Amino acid sequence: MATEQFNERSDRRPGKPQQAVEAGAQLRRALSVWGATAFVVTSMIGTGIFTVPAEVRVAAGNGVAALGVWITGAALALFGAFCYAELATRMPKAGGEYQYLLNVYGRPWGFIGGWITFFAGFAAPTAASAIKAVEYFSRLAPGWNPDAMLISGINITQGEAVAALLPLLLALPHSIGVKPSGQMQTTLAMMTVSAIVVFMVAGVSSGRGDWGGVTHSGGVNQGSQANGAWLVALIQVSFAYSGWNAAAYLAGEVSEPRRALPRALIGGTLTVAALYIALNLLYFYALPAKSWRSTLAVGQETAEQLFGVPGGKLVSAIITIIIVGAISAWMATGPRIYYAVARDGLAPSVFGRLGKRSQAPIVAIFTQAAIASVMALTGAFGQLLLYVGSALLLISALTVAALYVVRRAPDDDPKRNFSVPGYPFTPAIYILLVILSWIQTLQKEPMPAIYALATIAVGVAVYYVGRARGWIAIPSKTRSETETTGSDL
Repeated sequence: MATEQFNERSDRRPGKPQQAVEAGAQLRRALSVWGATAFVVTSMIGTGIFTVPAEVRVAAGNGVAALGVWITGAALALFGAFCYAELATRMPKAGGEYQYLLNVYGRPWGFIGGWITFFAGFAAPTAASAIKAVEYFSRLAPGWNPDAMLISGINITQGEAVAALLPLLLALPHSIGVKPSGQMQTTLAMMTVSAIVVFMVAGVSSGRGDWGGVTHSGGVNQGSQANGAWLVALIQVSFAYSGWNAAAYLAGEVSEPRRALPRALIGGTLTVAALYIALNLLYFYALPAKSWRSTLAVGQETAEQLFGVPGGKLVSAIITIIIVGAISAWMATGPRIYYAVARDGLAPSVFGRLGKRSQAPIVAIFTQAAIASVMALTGAFGQLLLYVGSALLLISALTVAALYVVRRAPDDDPKRNFSVPGYPFTPAIYILLVILSWIQTLQKEPMPAIYALATIAVGVAVYYVGRARGWIAIPSKTRSETETTGSDL
């Protein structure tokens, strides 16, 4: 592979012992294109589509402008998927952007990417989502009080206990192997998409809305004020579309990765974009223009407007399914990063161990689940979510920028590797959005961005101290590739 030359950009130092996990058990390429697509779909669809549209509608000024924001957000997510698809076909290994940062910029940047992901990239959102899942599920079980204490004298509620148990339960099927993992995720994706489609079709069929709501402004935030808020709305939408890179983390287990990965990344992104735009149309149809406000629980209000009070329970059921699907996806994708980092000697070797039968990174899977469970019990993840999002956004921009470096290297097989449409403008637009997002973040909420930079700085310090003291492995040119079993590269 042409990109293997980037592996030579290591910081090898003679005389240091090799600490990386040598190739033994290997990841099995058994994940189909449908399974990979399912991971993208379930990672992207979250509770945001039931809340963010209200803020976007108010900021944009009317339904048409709001749809423009969502379509622009979809295009930007698609641009990101294009870039990751090319990087993934050139470097089809487990770990996603960790692999791209490592191979293009060198081991320090690969370590930083893994460092940020380990601490809050997956575990903290999993904990927060598990608590939300319990909250919505409790609305379907009126006889159960999730705020009731589990045991007298212990400050843990029944809801917190269930939320802590959820990641551990969802980790079990993913520890069996990537093939059953993909099958379960495909089922969850089908349930998620089917529930949303039924909600939309039933809503329009009810005849209780007005399509005039798409164009009427209702006197909300018109003119130059709306234009000034448009970029802020676009930033919110871009976060609602996050998760489009999920299949890249599982690249080391995807069958025929050069064919399947672009289809999964792009197909999954387009599927979610279509659902998001259709849901927004349903919201505009159901809710009068004058009723829109930024704090509106748009999904709940739409369901009650179209179906009455029972509609609220319908939305709660749909959101519960969606959250479970997202947590399940994160239980599989995040640990592949820890696995890859450990195999390269940049993390404790135990995370690089695979199950003898499942050939899945069992230790990494249950470690992430355990961390998420503890966070769900303690609630110590709130501030992490606030600033790590900014750090991950920076990492994604740096990853997309790697495409310009990769393109300068000779391509071993240009006909088989995916090529980004519209290059070099496509990655440039994506990077520009991230820069604008950071400018807005610094103006409105400077501390999260500062904390994100501090996190990166600490990661750099830990890397160089660890290398000097021998905690971090020195790479070997003779180390075998770690995930090639059954590959069709």
